[in-house]
Amino acid sequence: MSDNIRLFKIQNIDILTIFVSTILLFKFFILIDHIPLHDEVTAIERFTEWKNFLRKDGVNNHTLISIYGTIIRSLFGFDLFLFRLISFFSFFGIFFLFNRIFNNYIFSFLFLIIIFNSNFLLNSINIFRGYYIYSFLGCLAFYQIISLDKNQDDKKRLKYILIILTLLTINALYGLYISLPISIVIFFKMYKKKYFYKQGIIYFLIPVSVTYIIFFFLDGLVINNNDNLNFSFILNNFNLIFLDNIKTGFVNVFSGTPELVENNHFQSFFFTFQRFLNGEDAISTREFTFILIYMFSFLILIYNLSKKPNLIDFTILCIFLFYFIIDKDPYIRVHSGTIYFCIFYLFYNLKSIFYIEKQIKKKKLINILFFLITIILTLFQNPNLKWQQVKPSVLKIESTLKVNNCNSANNILNQYEIWIVKNIYPNLCHSRYDFEKQINILYKIN
Repeated sequence: MSDNIRLFKIQNIDILTIFVSTILLFKFFILIDHIPLHDEVTAIERFTEWKNFLRKDGVNNHTLISIYGTIIRSLFGFDLFLFRLISFFSFFGIFFLFNRIFNNYIFSFLFLIIIFNSNFLLNSINIFRGYYIYSFLGCLAFYQIISLDKNQDDKKRLKYILIILTLLTINALYGLYISLPISIVIFFKMYKKKYFYKQGIIYFLIPVSVTYIIFFFLDGLVINNNDNLNFSFILNNFNLIFLDNIKTGFVNVFSGTPELVENNHFQSFFFTFQRFLNGEDAISTREFTFILIYMFSFLILIYNLSKKPNLIDFTILCIFLFYFIIDKDPYIRVHSGTIYFCIFYLFYNLKSIFYIEKQIKKKKLINILFFLITIILTLFQNPNLKWQQVKPSVLKIESTLKVNNCNSANNILNQYEIWIVKNIYPNLCHSRYDFEKQINILYKIN
């Protein structure tokens, strides 16, 4: 049976996937108030309208979720619940894929133990940002790579991998932490095959190049021609502004963010360890789980390299080497994709080394036991209320607008709170920007 058919064939472990996902959906989406993070408000304001969803704005836009958010906003208006579902569906995809690859109740339990012990991996299933779709695509790439390793002449598998790498790269620059190492490994494995170059050009090089040219042009247009953001100006002056805007956009995307140009003198591993050990703020707290995942992945990698390494081993090696060479210290959230990739790598080797399934007698009884334990474990999980970052502002806004109209609220709310009203409560108040005073002003909806 082919891997694709096996992936979609119903299995008993799917019941666990559905139960766990349903519990998390209720606990993280149905039974709580949806109060956004500051970053979510920014993303909703800047990247969920047809006029701005393709802007990169440096590295702030996660393109795939902006496309999703723009469609949702166009069809249903502002709905934070629907915006955030993209992260939940991505988590569901990861858990579904994990259970399809390993089909082991003990592994599912251990997998969820890891996720539930990570502040970021657990709580970010309920945010409108691109980190979970990045993680899902990384896990999907993992599955395709181990399948390609079984049959290296599988052209369809190569095509799927290239499409995934394209999506990773287009979504955000941090996708390069996975897409570039995979690209390097695939190249050295298949450089003698002519169809590799043809598929690489069609499914990766062309779409990525065209998309980033659009990104660069739009960012440059907003910076250089902010007073003429209309189709008429673009059409009449395209030849004059195209290259200048491409250059400006390129600089803005790759150099406009301090983290991308900072020289860490090849101490990024040390800085990252400190970041995991101490945390960043009240939202992104310390992540001992990330330290352990990377450490055990590296130890297994060293062991495998001394034996008979395969494609996935070389991919993990390139991920570590790429991180060292580019010498950056990204935020904890940026590690989500490579962490999930390494989690899959750990279990892939755990299954290969110990053959757990063959050692267990009374497997049916063990499966039922771990099914129940996993459900109970999931029932005890709750969202971290610190992730309701703007709740104090939201409470003040709601109490203010309950007894005051939008015009009066301008005298009570500060500019940050008015900014939140503008983006999170568009059905309660309209807003306009006063260029002379450089402030947002609320006014009543007629």
